[in-house]
Amino acid sequence: MFISNAIPRGIIYHRVIQDLRRLAKSLFLDLNKSPQIAQFEDEFATYMGRKHCIAFPSARIALYYSLKSLKLSEGSEIIMPPITIKGILDVVIDLGLKPVFVDLDPETLCFDIDLLRKTIGDNTKVALITYLFGIVPDIEQMVRVFKAHNVYVLEDFSQCLDGMYNDKKVGGFGDIGIYSASSTKTLDTYGGGLLVCDEVQTKQNMQAAQGELFRSKRLSLINKIIIDLIRNLATTRLIFSLFTFPFIRIMARMRPGNMLKHTGERNKEMIKTLPVEWFLSYSSFQAEMGGKWLKEVHQANKRRVKNVLEIKQRAGNTNFPKGTDRARNIYWRLLAYFDEPYRAQAHLNKNGIDTSITSLELISNLSAYPTQGITPVAKNICNNGLFIPCYPSLGSKDIDRICHALNSYSV
Repeated sequence: MFISNAIPRGIIYHRVIQDLRRLAKSLFLDLNKSPQIAQFEDEFATYMGRKHCIAFPSARIALYYSLKSLKLSEGSEIIMPPITIKGILDVVIDLGLKPVFVDLDPETLCFDIDLLRKTIGDNTKVALITYLFGIVPDIEQMVRVFKAHNVYVLEDFSQCLDGMYNDKKVGGFGDIGIYSASSTKTLDTYGGGLLVCDEVQTKQNMQAAQGELFRSKRLSLINKIIIDLIRNLATTRLIFSLFTFPFIRIMARMRPGNMLKHTGERNKEMIKTLPVEWFLSYSSFQAEMGGKWLKEVHQANKRRVKNVLEIKQRAGNTNFPKGTDRARNIYWRLLAYFDEPYRAQAHLNKNGIDTSITSLELISNLSAYPTQGITPVAKNICNNGLFIPCYPSLGSKDIDRICHALNSYSV
């Protein structure tokens, strides 16, 4: 059944016309102008309130060089979130480190602080904190726990750009902060990983690592722009209503498990060697886009947060994570818990609202890898947490329809 003006589960944070223009420019521009990259690095560091920024091809490669620079002995333990992209786990395994998974707090989507205290041991050297879906935990308390045990702290704030705790931006509490500027992120520069820090030695180490990367390849960049363009076109409201949403509904009936996930199933096999293409340097073209789009991030985040607060207030019976005091959540995705996510998705679909569970992996449960963990809360988040549309371009009628659909759903 055709539903006019159906609401997509997510969007690309720039316009189709911008993708088309960038695609045309990418065919001719020099991709390796160092001054443009350095300028954007300075702008992003200032935006984050940190002293230095170093641009890498992706967040996973920023993490790779951060961990490598520590010169940890093989088997050293790194505390990790049970939910993240598989590439992060591949990096950790490649460096000979042992991942230790700590289950999550269902209200903050970050480490359960009591479990964390019990997990830290003599061989715990590093911790990776991830702010899932733009929710901010009591990060000050968490960092204090780590520092009391001399644990090096990395923050992955890829889904929480502009999130704050006690008026300080997340990404600024640990030794290093890492942001992924990939497709669908609030600041999307057609890929890239932005590492922020304060220590001069860390900056020098990361700049040396940056110099080891291969030169950017035009074809790789063009491919990323095309992917954004396709996603952008597919979620444009007219095209989404006429073609994309009907296709999703048909496929949901044929392959319900796959279509429930945000971007479908992903490869769960362990890779033996990190791919060479992961090590292509961040381009001046991406830096130029980053400098322009960074100016739009704050307002976009404000509009999304406003939408979320209205939805949470008006759909009071829906079970949303509560967060924590003194935090400013940014809600890159608005998560809601449902006992029967398939039925909830079907109900929302009937109201013209597309929803999904996360496509991030429960990496603590990947049988192809040498280390697993018992993380039932994280498993519930992956299996029962639906994303409710909340992005900045939603209008008042969209919010009305979302709230009505949530309130009319009966358990």
